Order: sequence, then structure tokens, then C-alpha cells
Amino acid sequence: MKRKQKINSVFFPLLCLLLFVLFYSFTGCKKNPKGNYILVTLDTQRADHLSCTHSKNANTPYFDSLAEEGILYENCYALSPITLPSHGSIFFSQPPHQLKSYNNGHAIREKRNRPSFVNVFRQKDYSTAAFVSLGVLKSKFGLAEGFDHYDDEFLAERWYLTAEEINQKVFLWLEKNRHQDFFLWIHYSDPHEPYYPPDSPADLRLFLNGKLIGEYDLNKTLYQADIELISGKNNLTFELQDNFIKDSSLLRARFEILGIEEWEDHKGIDVDFGQGWIFKQENDSVFLKPKGMVSVSNLSEPKTLTFSFRGNLVLPFHVKRDNYRKDVEYMDRKFGELIQKLKSLGLMKKTHILAVGDHGESLGDYRNYSGEPHFGHIFFLYNVYMKVPLIVYNPFSEKRGIRIADPVSLLDIAPTVMDTMGFKDFPHFQGTSLLDLSERDSGFIFQETFKPQAIRNKFALLEYPFHLIFTPDSGKYELYDLETDPMEKKDLYKEKKTMKRIVLMQEVLDETVRQVIRDKIEIQIDKDTEGMLKTLGYIK
Repeated sequence: MKRKQKINSVFFPLLCLLLFVLFYSFTGCKKNPKGNYILVTLDTQRADHLSCTHSKNANTPYFDSLAEEGILYENCYALSPITLPSHGSIFFSQPPHQLKSYNNGHAIREKRNRPSFVNVFRQKDYSTAAFVSLGVLKSKFGLAEGFDHYDDEFLAERWYLTAEEINQKVFLWLEKNRHQDFFLWIHYSDPHEPYYPPDSPADLRLFLNGKLIGEYDLNKTLYQADIELISGKNNLTFELQDNFIKDSSLLRARFEILGIEEWEDHKGIDVDFGQGWIFKQENDSVFLKPKGMVSVSNLSEPKTLTFSFRGNLVLPFHVKRDNYRKDVEYMDRKFGELIQKLKSLGLMKKTHILAVGDHGESLGDYRNYSGEPHFGHIFFLYNVYMKVPLIVYNPFSEKRGIRIADPVSLLDIAPTVMDTMGFKDFPHFQGTSLLDLSERDSGFIFQETFKPQAIRNKFALLEYPFHLIFTPDSGKYELYDLETDPMEKKDLYKEKKTMKRIVLMQEVLDETVRQVIRDKIEIQIDKDTEGMLKTLGYIK
């Protein structure tokens, strides 16, 4: 009797363990208790255009909801106001000058001693996938390392995708991979210029001989309209639909491409631009008033030719700002659809989400080198260009609705992801995990932007709240207090340059700049990349 009890005491735990393993095998539960990870990068997203940070600038309930369920970092900074270098800092935890990625088109070269953190997910049998929405992030530029699937397919001559188009691809991937451990990178870029919400009504109507042949969104997409010419004279009419400017004498749209493809090769075809057009030779542009006429004479039999055009509206200051807000709100709605998809697939409670901007944007806050209000990024290092939103959601944490004011940077993203998943840091990481800021040394945040895409090289050092900016070409230093002057309107350099803290900042900045300039290499981009950058507005 005692021997039977002893046998039972041995086999009963083994039986329980076997049943436990079989249960988890048949129910499809995940092997990894840490769950999945989704990184969402928000291209050109200003930190002050989420309603969880500034309620008056934009209405973003879905990003707000994520912040309420996680941690909002109120002072996160990019190291570069340029998309590719900034994303390089996210994935490699190194500044752009160390990655030798100074501008868009400057590919990040793969190195064994500097792997992307995504490699660790793949090594641990996670499915890894990326979906990018701008041509400057195509795989050839160096961010595809570690991904099993890197989706960088674009429509012909359109080097961007809307959040709706990205979601369609992401949702299909999630449905196929929801039973696997995965790391997923989603890149949205809707707030990027030319600030045209995808759900906006058409702004251009095209008529041929008085008959409507198409309605278009004039937003730097290449359009090719087939026009059926009759013999003799044909009238092609371009008519803008926006009502922002009442004065019909003002120029309303700028075209980079406009004309019949290879019309010179078509015998008997003569094209004449009539009223409503202005040609500017200095920048090879064509401008349109609210209505423009093109006369096409066809001296042969009826035929169909292709009329190609690409351009963008010339919008007033307040409309650009408002359209940027609408773009952000559109992106927020699509992010909300992603959250709903995760919930419907049963993934929300076992998936980490980190949403972060790559750089900010000026909405006319500063003047460019021509003295005009600057809309865009790249040129400058002021707060609106460099401060980005950062929200971290951990489904397994009880921490909810926390706001952290400590200054952090994009260098900290990779270490934070690794720490969250229990992975070991890479030695080359320049940032530190954000999971425990108690022992963190705030240190300096070095920022940089380079010619030729920036008109001048600029460098900055941020030790919150002080922001010291240096332009080597002019030898000019600027100093701002971000706590009292977040829009950086009052330069304090002359007043505080002898202050011990500022003297130290300047010494560190000067030494870093000397080293960066000394080690900088010249990079040539190929013609295809140059064409893509021109299409996206990075090169004029």
C-alpha cells in the first residue's frame, strides 16, 4: 500500500505537467509571456499637435486613449529633423553622424558590430514585418535589417502611401500572423507636406472641349489623363475648386510637370498655353490662376494622347496650418482603426505599442532664408522641428495614465524595446532604457542637420531646459530656455553666455561639432533617388 502511494506521488505531478503542456499546445497560447511588440512611427508629427499634450491644436482621441492606458513622455526629442537619419537613430540607437546618414538618400550601411535591434526578435523566432509609407524609407536605404517582410511598394510615380493604404496591408498581415509572436513596424506619414487630407474633396477639374474628363487632388501625385482629340482645335481647361482666395488675379497652384507626353514627336500637334498661366524660368515652374486654358491643335485624324501633370496648391498661411491639423486627425482615426483591429483579433491585451514621432514641423513659426514663413522641416533645429510625441503602452503593466517630464531622445527607443522584452542591450547603443529613469543621467542631447538638403549645417546641444544652437557658417550661437519659452522667440545667448552651465554646454558642443565635421564623408546619391527626393520636395 505504501509503495502504491509512493508511485502515485511520482506520476501524478508528471501527469499534471503533461496535461498542462497539451492544453497550451491545443489552445494555441503564445510561447512568449512578454507578448508582441508594435512600433508606430509618426512622420512629421509635432508634439504639440496631439490633444493629450495641447488640446487646442488638434483632436486626437485615439492617441489620447493610448496615453491614458500607458505612459506619455512629455519631452522627447529627435536628433535630426530628417526622416531617414531620424529613423536610423530609432533602430540603431546611434546619432546620424555615427551612422553616416546625414540626409534622406544617404543609406545606412549594415555592419556586424552595429546591428538593428530587430535582429534579436528574428533570432528569437518572432515574425518581423515593416510597412513604410514614404519612399525615403525604402529597403535600399538600410532599415530593412532584421525584417522577414519589408513592404516598401509604392504606386508608379507616387512615393507615399496614406494611413488607409498602410492599414490595408497591415491588417492582412495581422490576420495571417496573429497566432505567432511578432514584431511589427508601422510607419504613418500623413502630416507630411503638402498637408492634404486624403479624404478632402477634389480641388482640380479638367475639361476637354467643355466636357468634364476628370477631377483630381492636386497634391504632388503624377496624373496622366487620356485626352481624345478631335481634328482641329481642342480646348483643355484647368479649373481649381478651392475657395480660399477670392482674388482671381493671384496664382493658385504650382506645377512641376505639365504637358502632353512627347508631344513634339506627334506630327500635326501644336500646344499653346493661353490665359491663366505664368511661367517662371528661374525655378522651372508653371503657375496657374483659378482657371487656365490650353489650346491643342490637331492637324491630323482624331487621336488619343496622354496629358501629364503634377503639382500642388498655393495655399494661404492659415489654410496650411488647418490642413496639417486635419492630416493629424485623419491619421489618428486610422490609428484608431488599427487599435480596433488588434482588439477584434484578440491581440490588444498581449501586444506592446510604442508610438513616436520622427521629427516635428514648422507651420510658419519661423522664417526661411528667403524671409518667408517656413513650412516644413530639415532647415532648422528649433523646438517645433525637434520635439516629438512618445507614448508607451504595456498591456501587462498596471501603470496607466502616467506623464513623465524627464527629457529623453530617440536614442532611447531601441534600449527601451529591448528592456521591455527582456533582451540584452547591444554594446553600441547610445541611449538608455526608459523603464527606470531614477538612475538615469540626463546628459546632453546632440542634434544635427546637414547640407545639401539643409541650406546650412546646424548643430545643437540640449540640456533641458537650455537649448544651445550653433551655425558654423556664420559662427552664430543661439540660446533658449524651453521651459519659459518653448517657441524659442527670445535668444538668451548674449545674456547668459558666461554662465558656468552654458560655458560647459558650449565647450561640449564645439568639441562635438569639430569631431563630426572632421569625420564627415561625402555621399553621392543615384539618379533614381534624386528623382524620388525631388518628387517628395526634399530637393528643388
